[in-house]
Amino acid sequence: MEQETENKKIITVIGLGGAGVNIVSRLADSPYATHLKLLAVDTDSDILDNSPLKDEQKFLADSKWRQGKGCGGNVIEGQRSISRERANIEDLLADSSLLIITGGLGGGTATGGVAACAGIAKKLNIASIFIITMPFSLEGHSKRRIAENGIKELLPVADVLLYLPNDLLFTNLSGDTPVDEAFKMADNELARTIIGVSEIISHKNLLAASLTDIKEALNQQKSFASIGVGIANSSDGLNRNHIALQRMLDSPLLGGMEKLKEADTVIVSLTGGKDLKIDETKKTLESFEKFVSPECNLIIGANTAENYKDQVQISAIAIKFDKTLITPEATQHMNFGIEKSPVQEEKPKLDSLFGSELEQAELPLQNISRGIFLNTSPISHQGEDLDIPTFQRKSIVIDKG
Repeated sequence: MEQETENKKIITVIGLGGAGVNIVSRLADSPYATHLKLLAVDTDSDILDNSPLKDEQKFLADSKWRQGKGCGGNVIEGQRSISRERANIEDLLADSSLLIITGGLGGGTATGGVAACAGIAKKLNIASIFIITMPFSLEGHSKRRIAENGIKELLPVADVLLYLPNDLLFTNLSGDTPVDEAFKMADNELARTIIGVSEIISHKNLLAASLTDIKEALNQQKSFASIGVGIANSSDGLNRNHIALQRMLDSPLLGGMEKLKEADTVIVSLTGGKDLKIDETKKTLESFEKFVSPECNLIIGANTAENYKDQVQISAIAIKFDKTLITPEATQHMNFGIEKSPVQEEKPKLDSLFGSELEQAELPLQNISRGIFLNTSPISHQGEDLDIPTFQRKSIVIDKG
């Protein structure tokens, strides 16, 4: 009964902004995303109109003020637009038990709206996962700065935040790839990633890897994530698990096997149909373990699902923490609980820094007239003219020694 209840939980995916709408549109074409409730939210009516999603899956935000013209890359306007739709978005999420929000940062609607969506999820007590892409380097420094600021806003309020640099795709792209194809590939890879992440936490009938595992691994600390997804079926070869594993290692958003070796935490999940055998499960997970560091925190999940039939999918999230953000206090506690007394360094004297003996300059206090304000009404307080300097108004004499 517990398993039946678990599988009936509704996972809602919101594609926020232009890139988010494209990603959710790719999900709608996938046979592996049938267990997901898909919603596209944007302030640009043209982008929603061009999406193959059904009308009930599309939501034009802030149509009264934006009139379907988008936010024009303005983050503040994006934040306002999504905030104005809080009540409507709450209604759309009323039956959800897990919320996955995806989009590309660097523009207006998604960058401004992600934090507002996190607040809505908190209010409804719905667990939230943000799978966000960072701009291609070719999109310029300004977009990257906007995206970085969006991450800073989102990090404290999101349950789980996975943000992926689109530049990882360059590891698999040839130099003559058209730009529009590169963007489409990014959308397709994100769609596969969302399916992989949802598989990790939506089924728990074999080895459990839960949302709590991911949340504890990240611990709301800034980290760099890369994700690989590989799918294979019996028609691909005799050893479908080996083929799926190789495809996962070649996945563009994983960025190569070295990402697994460098990772502080890796979450891996194997999903198959009812024909999934225990020996192939064991061999696959043991083979995967060879690709990660012995010091890595490895979290393993395995499950079966009806819609996979003779197919298997291997999903891996490699997480590396940003060590530059670790504070000295945190370092002391990480060092086996032994706190070291701070070394008291002798501060250099100012004389030695500037190479000569310093003298105190004299503050030039001079009596001045009211000038152009002579014939105007004075600004008075308790009978005193505040336009006259205090030392002059109170007849203070400076003793210069």
